[in-house]
Amino acid sequence: MGNQKSQTPEEKTAEKKMTKYDRKMQARKEAQEREKRQNLITRITAIAVLMLIVIILVAVPLTKRISAKGEYIRIGDHSVSKIEYDFYYGYGVNSYLTQYAQILSLIGLDTTKSFASQNFDENTTWQQYFDQMTATNIRQYLALADDAKKTGFSYDVKEDYDDFYSQMTEAATAQSITLKTYLKNMFGSYATQSSLEDCVTTFLTAQAYYSHLFEGNKPESTEVEERYNENKKDYDKVHFSLFDLQADIPEDATDEQKTAALATAKEKADEFISRYQAGEDFLTLCRAYATEAQAETYAAEDASAYQESTYANAHSVYRDWLFDDARKENEITAIEDTTAYHIVLFNMREKPDTVDETISDTIASEKTRAYVNELIEGYELNDAKDHLNLKDLNLGDEEDSNTEEEENSDENS
Repeated sequence: MGNQKSQTPEEKTAEKKMTKYDRKMQARKEAQEREKRQNLITRITAIAVLMLIVIILVAVPLTKRISAKGEYIRIGDHSVSKIEYDFYYGYGVNSYLTQYAQILSLIGLDTTKSFASQNFDENTTWQQYFDQMTATNIRQYLALADDAKKTGFSYDVKEDYDDFYSQMTEAATAQSITLKTYLKNMFGSYATQSSLEDCVTTFLTAQAYYSHLFEGNKPESTEVEERYNENKKDYDKVHFSLFDLQADIPEDATDEQKTAALATAKEKADEFISRYQAGEDFLTLCRAYATEAQAETYAAEDASAYQESTYANAHSVYRDWLFDDARKENEITAIEDTTAYHIVLFNMREKPDTVDETISDTIASEKTRAYVNELIEGYELNDAKDHLNLKDLNLGDEEDSNTEEEENSDENS
């Protein structure tokens, strides 16, 4: 017994039989330990989730921005990003809407609605039309800018670049918004001065080069004169007096009644002409032969039957008579129409002062357009992911372009 090893207090406690109270206290202690471990795990998880949310919030816009800088479509050898595409789209569509603002409702376009929900024609939505127009314009801008570099065209873009943003700033101020907001409203959510720098420079260079080509294609005066002589009718303006002597045709008239009414109107028209040729005043005769509906038109002291017109704008019934080279001053005639006789008095035909300039610009435009058409042949659209939804459409050619009309960037504002 004397050799028996003495026990430590811990060993004695372990050997001691546990009471109900001891087991209860031990269970409570174990529960507290588990709760501590769970709380620690929860805090670590929460921190991890919070970090993930922050990463997502930062990464999603960054990913979109990186995507916007990537290739959206391809034009020839040029990769065009969404940022660049949106710039050309915004500029072109805004110019279009400004140019046709007065007739948008007549051509069936409601700017308060989605372009994709409205039809341009039976096969094309307005969205497709504008995308097609934009792709066509980009082809030309890129081709012109490339050719400008190839031919050594000398152009300092800085002045035009500064002027472009001066106009943007003025437009933003007029709308009581910042330039930053205005650019995004006009050219897409990722548009900034820095992100647009390259495409604005390309755009302005293309316009400047087009103007250079246009001026270089201005014709000699002999070519202008030759074009005029071949197409005088398209450029001249005639001055004439007109009175529509109405036939008295009753509603639901028979063919015989219509014929009789026109015959009576013809007699009156001949009488009108005879009286004029005998020396009576044209306007006085208009008042004498006017119907009740016409009376008010000719009653005023300053009333006039005098008109002037180009061939294109003149009434098809009598314009060929007016523009016949055989016409002489004070020559008068009566020309039958379906319900009246048009009494037409020829006064004079003239070549407007602006005709030579108009013809010169037309010839220069034709030559420049032909040159640009050759340039863009190798600049085909490649929209591999069909972003523009144009697979079933033909890419627009030169007639859809706004290049000539956009020589001045102030249309943009």
